[in-house]
Amino acid sequence: MILVVKIVVVLLVVMLAAGITLRVRKLRRDEMRELSKPVERRLFSPPPSPYAPSKGFRLIDESGEPLHRPPVERPRLDPERHYVFSETTSSADDVVASHHRHNDDWFLSRSSHRSTFSIMLRRVVVAILLALIIAVVVTYYVNRGPAKGSQGSTTSSTTLARTTTTTVPVPSAFRSTSVSGDDAFYSVPVTGYQVAVSGSLGATWAVYEMGPKSTLEWQGRVAIGHSESLRMTGDSRVTIGSPSSATVSVAGSPVVFPTPLPATLILVFHAASAGATSSG
Repeated sequence: MILVVKIVVVLLVVMLAAGITLRVRKLRRDEMRELSKPVERRLFSPPPSPYAPSKGFRLIDESGEPLHRPPVERPRLDPERHYVFSETTSSADDVVASHHRHNDDWFLSRSSHRSTFSIMLRRVVVAILLALIIAVVVTYYVNRGPAKGSQGSTTSSTTLARTTTTTVPVPSAFRSTSVSGDDAFYSVPVTGYQVAVSGSLGATWAVYEMGPKSTLEWQGRVAIGHSESLRMTGDSRVTIGSPSSATVSVAGSPVVFPTPLPATLILVFHAASAGATSSG
């Protein structure tokens, strides 16, 4: 669950950084676009002339009447000659129609192209987001799978323990049948049983061994207030490093330690045969 929270936090940080980067790039692009926009000359008024305005004049003839000048004719193009004014446009009507349909902002936006870096940055951000989402989903299902398995194994072991206790009676307490040095021998009336070592008064060291070859099943330190439980089948040996600080139970019944206690106590459990337990 902690890993999922960390991945979500990293996802939010990456999304926030990407959003800030794209926003800053857009603001800079808009600022450069405003600076590169052509200046409208009609919005500026020319400064006043330093010279005094003249009173004007007119042309008169010898009699003093105003002289009428002939009108100036504008130059005309020769209709017999072919003129090419622009080689980029196919028709002047198309250019005029395009200018009537769109304004200057439209032409400016059409002329600006996005940079390759901006496109690559967006693709990288999208790929990172998809990878993080896939990682979150996979982590969720991976963490969920073992929980179900452990729950099922616990249920099955509990069911088996209940079946064992109902078919074969287990004594209220296990007392040693014999003691030899550090070894204390106990008789268990079932084939499969649960052995729990608890650090009741302090920390202790426990070693679980099972089978005729004393195969190591588990070893480690049991802290004070904690317990380590393991299911054993057949004959087994449990070594206690500090027996004065520990308590042991088999199938829920306490194990009575011999007196006096040695520095290292070895509990040897002799289980009943499979034939004897199956009859019940």
